[in-house]
Amino acid sequence: MPAVKILLEITKNLFDHVMAGLPKEDREPYIERLNELLEQRQAIIEKLPGTYSEEEQRMGKMIVKMNETIDPLLTRQFEEIKHNLSIMKLKKEKNTQYANPYQTMSADGMYFDKKK
Repeated sequence: MPAVKILLEITKNLFDHVMAGLPKEDREPYIERLNELLEQRQAIIEKLPGTYSEEEQRMGKMIVKMNETIDPLLTRQFEEIKHNLSIMKLKKEKNTQYANPYQTMSADGMYFDKKK
């Protein structure tokens, strides 16, 4: 099977996977499958020949068109994951502060005598 046809199939699978959207719960399998598809696609891209037939050029245009949809969706999903991680980190810090409020004492409002 030509490399371009394999690349088209992997890109279709990636397109379908990304279009399904980022699940609210249990995201690990989604992200693992996404990484797997991206790695497969990268491996095939490295094996692409230098010249293409008419059919391969047509498939290439389909791949580029799907990529135009995939890229913004992946960027949006990545930003959403980053945002969720920052919120979780903030919640974890707040929970730690609530559980032990005297752990992180600040020196505000206190006078330190420097004389001996």
